[in-house]
Amino acid sequence: MSEPVTSIEEIIGYDALYESLMKCRKNVGWKATTGFYIHNWNTELLKLEDELKDGTYKKKKPRFFTLTEPKVREIMSIHFRDRIYLRSFNDNAVYPQITKSLIPDNFACQKNKGTDEARERLRQFLIEHFHKYGTKGYCLNCDIKGYYPNMDREFSVKVMKNYLDDVTYKIMEEELRSHPGTKGYNPGEQTIQNVGITALDPLDHYIKEKLRIRGYLRYMDDFKLIHPDKEYLEECLQQIREKLAEYKMELNDKKTCIQPLSEPISFLGYEYRMTSTGKIVILVKSETIKHEKKKLKRMKRLVEEGRLSKYEVDQHFKAKKASMRYGNNIKRIERFNKWYEELWKGET
Repeated sequence: MSEPVTSIEEIIGYDALYESLMKCRKNVGWKATTGFYIHNWNTELLKLEDELKDGTYKKKKPRFFTLTEPKVREIMSIHFRDRIYLRSFNDNAVYPQITKSLIPDNFACQKNKGTDEARERLRQFLIEHFHKYGTKGYCLNCDIKGYYPNMDREFSVKVMKNYLDDVTYKIMEEELRSHPGTKGYNPGEQTIQNVGITALDPLDHYIKEKLRIRGYLRYMDDFKLIHPDKEYLEECLQQIREKLAEYKMELNDKKTCIQPLSEPISFLGYEYRMTSTGKIVILVKSETIKHEKKKLKRMKRLVEEGRLSKYEVDQHFKAKKASMRYGNNIKRIERFNKWYEELWKGET
C-alpha cells in the first residue's frame, strides 16, 4: 500500500499500551513477574513507551516448556512486558486489517468466534445438507501436517504483505524474521496466531468461491468440506493439495479422508452423527472422557501427596463438565458425575 493507514502512535502510544496492559493482566496477576509489573505499571509503561519510540526496545529472551496434553508440543512463553507491546500491535494494527478479508466460516482466534461457534456452524451445515439431499453425502476432512512448526517463513512474510499497510507490515516483517529458531513458528504469541488464521485465507476463498463449496468451515489447520458428490470432493482434495504445495504445506494423510455422512464426523473433541430422521446427535468423544479420567486420577494422587488441594481438583472437574454441555451429553455428564463421586468415595 502506498499510503499507510496505521499511525505508530496507535501502537506504541501510552494510551494504547495502557489498554493493552489491562487486557494482558487478566488471569495472570498471580505470577511474580506480572505482579511486579502491575505494581509498578506507570513507571514501567513510560519506560516501555520511551524505548519503543527511541528505538532502544529489545525483546527479552522467551521461555520454552513442553505440554503433553492433548499431544506433546513445545510452547513458547514471552515476557509480560513484551506481551503488552505485541498485544497493542496486534489489537490496534494487525487484527483490524486481516479480518476484513477473512471468510465468516474461519473460526480460530477471532472476536466472538471460537470452538463453540465452529461446532454450531458444522451442525447447521449438516442440517442444511439433510434438508436438500437427505443422508446421502460426504465430508472431506482435512488437516495440515505440522501447521505451525513446518510453516515456511518466507511464505508467511510474503502473504502478510497482502493484508497490512506499510507501517504495520514493516513491524510484522521484523517480528516474523526475528522469531526464535530457523524453521516454522512456535504459536506462543499473538502475532504468530494472527499469521495462522491469515495464511490459509486465499485457500478459504478458493474453496468457497472457485470450488463452490458452501458447507466449508475451518478452525486453524482443521477444515471440513460437505458435499453430496464424493467424486467432486476427490477433485477438490487434489486441488487443495496443489494449492497447499504452492504454500509449501501438505496435508496430514492420517487425518485427511472422505467419509459418508452416515459415519460419525470428528470435530474439535466432539462426534457428529446424522440420524435417518435428520437429527444431528453431538457427543463428546469417548477418548476425551477417558483422557480426562486419567488426568483426574493423577490429580487425586497429588492431593494425597499434599501437592494439590481437593478444591482445585473440584474446580477443574466443574470446568470440564461445563465444556461438555454442548450437544447431547446429559447422560454422559451424569455418568461422569457418578464416576467422580466414586473416585473420592471414602475420602474426607
